[in-house]
Amino acid sequence: MKCTECNNTLHKTIGEFSMSIDGKTIKVINAPILHCKNCDLVVVDDEIKNNAKEFAKIYLSDNILDYAECEAGTMIPIMNLLF
Repeated sequence: MKCTECNNTLHKTIGEFSMSIDGKTIKVINAPILHCKNCDLVVVDDEIKNNAKEFAKIYLSDNILDYAECEAGTMIPIMNLLF
């Protein structure tokens, strides 16, 4: 995928972004993002944003949401069902 700002290649990585939920700005860390190494543009998939909104309902504290920890927390109940 190409950067909309500088036309360089976007790279998949783990990073952070800010978003607004119910008029409150939160920082989402350890989330899968697309990042341009040239101009620092960050692109976040709509699915990741939607997941972050759902995670915030349960896991948000101090306006910082650790996406990776939230995602791991939702997997534990599923793992328990399998074993």
